[in-house]
Amino acid sequence: MAKLRPLEYIFSMTNSGTDKLIVFLGIPIRIDRSRYYKKFCAQMPIEENKIVIDNFNGGSYGCNPKYITEELLKRNKNYDIVWLVKSVKNETQKGYFPQGIRLVGYGTKQALKELASAKLWIDNQRKNYFIKKGLTKKEGQYFIQTWHGSLGIKKLDADVEAFTNEYKQEWVDRAKFDSSMWDYLLTNSNFENNIFRRALWFNNEIKQFGHPRNDIFFKDYTEIKNKVHQFFGIPNDKKILLYVPSFRDDGDIECYKLDYNKILKSLEKKFGSEWVCISRLHPRAKKFDSEIIPEDNPNIIDGTFYPDIQELLVSSDSAISDYSSCIFDFMMSRKPGFIFATDIEKFNTDRGFYYPLETTPFPISRNNEQMIENIENFDIEKYKKDIEEFIKNKGCTEDGHASERTADLIEEIMEK
Repeated sequence: MAKLRPLEYIFSMTNSGTDKLIVFLGIPIRIDRSRYYKKFCAQMPIEENKIVIDNFNGGSYGCNPKYITEELLKRNKNYDIVWLVKSVKNETQKGYFPQGIRLVGYGTKQALKELASAKLWIDNQRKNYFIKKGLTKKEGQYFIQTWHGSLGIKKLDADVEAFTNEYKQEWVDRAKFDSSMWDYLLTNSNFENNIFRRALWFNNEIKQFGHPRNDIFFKDYTEIKNKVHQFFGIPNDKKILLYVPSFRDDGDIECYKLDYNKILKSLEKKFGSEWVCISRLHPRAKKFDSEIIPEDNPNIIDGTFYPDIQELLVSSDSAISDYSSCIFDFMMSRKPGFIFATDIEKFNTDRGFYYPLETTPFPISRNNEQMIENIENFDIEKYKKDIEEFIKNKGCTEDGHASERTADLIEEIMEK
């Protein structure tokens, strides 16, 4: 054990692989976090009809896993579908899930047992938490990784120096192990095929099915739009602006200073009707909710805790983001999208872009004055042409049938 500093001698706690090392008064205590999995889960038989699904580490009913699940439920295949959630006691969260899904607490021992005995895992995020608990995929188990970005401009994992430096080596090792367990990775474009394989350390089979969550843009979503208006108490004759900024690795919140009132007025002047703004923060920025979203403005609504961002995207009449890939989902609607990014150079230095923002279809604003100017000068015909060119250049193949293709693959797996 390395030499301890005075405070570390009194008490310190570090993680190494599946071990947790606690030092108290100079005495090291090593705890094997994988002990339960090894003893009670590793030898469990695989249940041939069981599928365990996770969305954002126990998050809400949304993203690609939701739309895959909806398609599976329609097919009535009698699968035991287990969804990992942060709290099975949260009645509000439970209410979002349809019949036919069994909820299990994300960080529980039962979750480990479900994963150990499932034929198939479906996830849109890494399983690093469970890997620390000893999880490993067994022979006869399969893993479909859907990921959660779309034509994303932000660099990922292996391409981000801050993620791969010596201080993050343990995270890198877990991420590589996680990727090694993926049998299939879903993509929507030639661009993603190239980026995901390298940046996510993936060496198995890519399925360019499209993103199941984006099927929603190719269907009649009138009912969903009415649902969103009703949920937030927005009159149907009012239009919705959706503001969906990304997080900053350094926790900066100055970049979120959108002049809501002036921008809503500009949208009203340009596109007609009265407008309200639903502001939805990234999960990593939720703790700044009250500082970013004004609480005393009736035209600004906090949508951070709405379970499914895709429903907000299709229900909105315009959207503003910065570097979030959700703006590339929204692009599928062909409705006006804008970029508000006050820190482009800093973000590019800290995190990095895969391609210049200027090559996207979205007008770019570095401040509120430019945003208002871009709204006033917005050319919908040019915008739509730019979208088609962008989609073509990225080799994007979204067509509204990704969930069906994925469900077909799942049926093949479950019948093996």
